[in-house]
Amino acid sequence: MPVIIFDTSIASTNLGDHIIMDSVNQVADELFRDDFVINVPTHFSIHPKDLLKLRKYQLGIVGGTNLLKNDTLHKSQWKIGVKDLLFLHNKIVLLGVGWWQYQNKPVSAYSRMIYKSLFSAHYLHAVRDNYTLRKLNEMGIRNAINTGCPTVWELDETHCSQINPKKRDKVVATLTDYMRDPQRDKQMMETLKKHYQEVHVWIQGSKDQPYVESLTSDIRFIAPKLSSFDSFLETHSCEYVGTRLHAGIRALQKKRKAIIIGIDNRAIEMRNDIGLNVLERQHLDLLEEKIHEEKSIKLKLNTEAIQQWKAQFKH
Repeated sequence: MPVIIFDTSIASTNLGDHIIMDSVNQVADELFRDDFVINVPTHFSIHPKDLLKLRKYQLGIVGGTNLLKNDTLHKSQWKIGVKDLLFLHNKIVLLGVGWWQYQNKPVSAYSRMIYKSLFSAHYLHAVRDNYTLRKLNEMGIRNAINTGCPTVWELDETHCSQINPKKRDKVVATLTDYMRDPQRDKQMMETLKKHYQEVHVWIQGSKDQPYVESLTSDIRFIAPKLSSFDSFLETHSCEYVGTRLHAGIRALQKKRKAIIIGIDNRAIEMRNDIGLNVLERQHLDLLEEKIHEEKSIKLKLNTEAIQQWKAQFKH
């Protein structure tokens, strides 16, 4: 069965998308081992002539990240529209996809039409959190289950039991340039410099470094490549503290302790749903206590939902 993977990492200036797609591609390799799979970007519109080539593909998997929103006509991360419906109608299946921030207004009639036309009525959709599940249900899309983000699917009890909760001397930090709070972000960095012998900052987004440099000095930077971040986590006795959600999840994947500073709905929802170690940015006065806390890590993964979603593709 030919399969399309809608890839959020192509042309993305946020390396968190590469962390997500790493997990999405692993799931695709597991489920579609004998199938021909192609990756198509979400950040670019598909040319009408190229859409013709996608007719033979029976299934399109959309992986991770916060692609869904109330109004897809304006500034949508997923460049999808009416022209795509003819060739992708009822072919799209969600894999751990989330909603773009908390949005209290109802989903627009246009977005509702696009989503209900694209999304498969046959397959179960995997969403990242309960908020996204509720938004789909409000649109009348009932064939969805909350599996959590695919980046956490492998963080089971066996894996997490190998993460040492004791404080280390080195920390890797991140900040988020597009959701700034200079006063609190500076407070976070100063707290880290006070409690760790070495503070390193990984540049996950293209504008993160100038922002960090505007807040503090004497910081060691890790190159803005996922391979550089992976190498540091694998070769240094360290832990993670920062506002970038998926950098924190990557640290957990590499069996490093992680404190995620929650700045948006994604981290907060994942704390509520699976028990991710998230401290909201407005409560940074508790960060010192968190740093020295020696608490074993145990996530509440919905393994039954994950297996249910996977099973529908196994023949």
